[in-house]
Amino acid sequence: MQGFAYVAELDGNPEAAFGAGELRSGLWIAWSWGTKRMRRCVPRITEFFYAVLGPEVASRGAWRVEARALAGNDLAIRWLVRLGATERCHLTGFGKNGENFILFDWTRETWANVSLPKTTGTEAAAGHADGE
Repeated sequence: MQGFAYVAELDGNPEAAFGAGELRSGLWIAWSWGTKRMRRCVPRITEFFYAVLGPEVASRGAWRVEARALAGNDLAIRWLVRLGATERCHLTGFGKNGENFILFDWTRETWANVSLPKTTGTEAAAGHADGE
């Protein structure tokens, strides 16, 4: 895939990686991974998503951006919803060890309805969820 990749650091340590890649013309995949301390990076990643990554992907002609979350990862699911993603379906046995995932997406139409102020609540709270 061609696309974008970024690293979020906390106190000089890489705590998360995230980005988006074009799977085929107009269809993109958003992705991320992180350590337990990633939660403290979520507010800045969210800001970056709206200021840089989202607009850049949109300017490249994306008509759909998909993201998948482990079905048991409540933080990831809440974050995707707060970022304006729409839950589309459950992917039973999708993971390499048979884990269940949930497919989310943004389309050109749904992206136009997403606003930055909508995201501030959950991400701000998540920033302190690890007790640090």
